[in-house]
Amino acid sequence: MERIYSLGLPKVALALLSLTSISAFSQNNYVATTPNSATTGTNNTIVGVGAGSSITGAQVNTFLGYQAGNLTTTGIANVFLGSQAGLNNTTGKGNMFLGQQAGGSNTSGNYNLFVGNSSGSVTSTGSGNTAIGDGSLLQNSTGTQNTAIGQYAGVGSSGSENVFIGSLADVSSSGLNLTNATAIGARARVSQSNSIVLGANANVGIGTSAPANKLEITAGTANRSGLRFTNLTRSSSSLLDLSITLANPIVKVLTVDTNGDVVLAGLGVNLGSIIGGRVGAPDTWTVDTQTSTVQSVNNNPVSIGGGIKRMPTGYKLFVAGGILTEKVKVAVKDSDEWADYVFADNYKLRNLNEVSRFVQKNKHLPGVPSASEVAANGIDLGKMDAKLLEKIEELTLYVIELKKENQQIKKAMRSLSQNKRK
Repeated sequence: MERIYSLGLPKVALALLSLTSISAFSQNNYVATTPNSATTGTNNTIVGVGAGSSITGAQVNTFLGYQAGNLTTTGIANVFLGSQAGLNNTTGKGNMFLGQQAGGSNTSGNYNLFVGNSSGSVTSTGSGNTAIGDGSLLQNSTGTQNTAIGQYAGVGSSGSENVFIGSLADVSSSGLNLTNATAIGARARVSQSNSIVLGANANVGIGTSAPANKLEITAGTANRSGLRFTNLTRSSSSLLDLSITLANPIVKVLTVDTNGDVVLAGLGVNLGSIIGGRVGAPDTWTVDTQTSTVQSVNNNPVSIGGGIKRMPTGYKLFVAGGILTEKVKVAVKDSDEWADYVFADNYKLRNLNEVSRFVQKNKHLPGVPSASEVAANGIDLGKMDAKLLEKIEELTLYVIELKKENQQIKKAMRSLSQNKRK
């Protein structure tokens, strides 16, 4: 006689309930249920009213609960525990459904694990799913290889190969068919495939238990970010070369503030550190794309090369050794600074005797700086050009005056010569 499991009921009563099953079915154990017809199923354990009542050739199944595995015909190696667990399963195999109506709509899906009331209860042909928690993966009927852990986790998902961990972790809208999407954390929502979402408006901490930002990384070592880009190193080919230029300049960079927060900042270059650290303040120079200028933050002058300790007041640029250029344009503020005034009717031209005495005494022309003054103060190119033009125009006036005197002398000499002939 077959073994009969009483589950606490009197063995005699159970024996009476089971006699017909024992004689009609080979190696099956039925308790408190009556199969619909003779079967060829083997090694099944079935407990509950209506449980496994449609078996024909099913093997090594365990059905426990009201209508558990009710429509199973040839399914193999299933475990259904709970009222109507695996209710509609027919040929599915290797499934484990634990909870009221868990996997209740499964027909031919294989190797699913549903734990919790109504977990995976709409899945019909999906396989390889894991749903743990009441109502988890509730609406997914054909998806495969999904994992949902938590009450109502993945409740609205209909895709495959997704992961939902946390109470109500789910897709962003019900029925969204995603693949390889992951939502981790209570009420976390993911809306596109091949994506990972951590938390619902939560901060993520790596190496810290109290993240103060959306992502905070604590490396545990001073002056280390804790980030590494394996395929992006100093030897990698660059897409852009960082430079200071007014033609399509690169002026926005990611940097860190005093708190270590990554921020977007305008490009500031500490030229002092580049030339040896003579300028102590950071961000000494800025590039402004709106005005196309490079400007000193402190409005300081620029010295290129050595040989000068202090820039004269009012000047902004010193270049040791000179500059090489194809063109220099010097502008004056107004016409009064140019030397056309020499030809004005009221211009007072020094007589040559006065000029001669000045030159003998000072060794340079009147109004022109001496060599010592140029060495000490340099020259203003615009003013010097105007001064040199002034001297050229004065020379022109002297030549005109000399020509007039020469013509007068020639005229007097002709008159004298004519008088002698008479």
